[in-house]
Amino acid sequence: MKYNLVALTLLASLGVAAQSQVQKSMLDTFVKYASIDSQSNYDSICTQGQHDMALALKADVKDAVAKAKTSGVKIELSDANYLYVTIPANVKAACPTMGISCHIDVTPEAPGGNITPIVDTRNDHTIVRTDGTTLLGADDKCGCTIAMQLIRTILSDKSIKHGNLQFAFCPNEDVGRAADAIDAKLFSPDILFDLDGPEGNVVTKSNFTARGFNVKFIGSEAHPGNAKAQKLGDATAAAAAFISYFPVESRPENSEGTQGYIHPWSFDKGGADVTVQTRVRYFDKSEGELFDRMLAGAIADVERKFPNVKVEIIYDNLQYENVAYTLHPQAQRLVETAAAKIGKDITFADERGGTTASMFAAKGLKGGMCVFTGQHDIHSTREYADLQEMEEAYSLMLEIIKQVPTLK
Repeated sequence: MKYNLVALTLLASLGVAAQSQVQKSMLDTFVKYASIDSQSNYDSICTQGQHDMALALKADVKDAVAKAKTSGVKIELSDANYLYVTIPANVKAACPTMGISCHIDVTPEAPGGNITPIVDTRNDHTIVRTDGTTLLGADDKCGCTIAMQLIRTILSDKSIKHGNLQFAFCPNEDVGRAADAIDAKLFSPDILFDLDGPEGNVVTKSNFTARGFNVKFIGSEAHPGNAKAQKLGDATAAAAAFISYFPVESRPENSEGTQGYIHPWSFDKGGADVTVQTRVRYFDKSEGELFDRMLAGAIADVERKFPNVKVEIIYDNLQYENVAYTLHPQAQRLVETAAAKIGKDITFADERGGTTASMFAAKGLKGGMCVFTGQHDIHSTREYADLQEMEEAYSLMLEIIKQVPTLK
């Protein structure tokens, strides 16, 4: 597979900051991955570029296995382009299985296609960017690169003691479908960490639970002069009443921190019918229960006020779940201990959005923290990757892997 080697030759002329061997390895890997056009799209079919990315990852894992002259590693690429890598434990004592996830696609929300990574410096750090006409794909080629470096290190350094390790490289995360075809027989760890976080020190410990709730108001037309006799079903008025039922205090512009919201965001009229799409977001289960009662109350109110309009819920689905509900009880302590070991300051955050791990949680799997990966200005043509921060994420995760065998 071809990728942009020219970017690597710029290092000497640009005076890039001194790099460790880990950074040099990850730079080569990242440039290769970022050069693969793996943009997802909003239909349910995985793109050819994502398949190419999965094949590149699979080849790199097989190469790492061959160089390490090891056995027992399971590598499986599913028809849906999920790449699963399982490394068996090399310790006798039972300990939790640890999982690491990341995603192979890049967002369709910014220009992509022929991405050319450029190696540069910023604040004495080696960074990778583009010329500003396309995104880079640091989200989540950074995570893929870090995961691959971990696989190489664990396989090559037999002195590292670890429990069972499961890796999942997932498609379609940036269109909200990273867990649609996850195989729980191949990936169902006790402790999960998602390598997909922005910046260089933030670890997400909780996130929104996200529910999509779309309602169709089916009307019947009549002349307004004879509306009563002809039983006018005014779907526009019914939809407006549904939207106005929710107090402004519950809207997103009045929500911050761990406060949730109800957001009717799309009003689509077709003939006599109107469809309203609504986002429901919350951190706390009790607030989610309150929002559930409000949604039911809004529908009941519309049905009472507009008996000639049929109300049909056409979509009601949990899109992602707050990972805090199912985090391993030792997850935060593992991060804190590992961060102290490598001398890294960590900030734990509540994410007003979702992650791959939260999509897993919505499918009934355990949730996991989302770890920083050195990606910046994501989903834009200003996007860049910071190699030092990527190495720090790698070092943090390696220390966590070493700690897991000490857990009961």
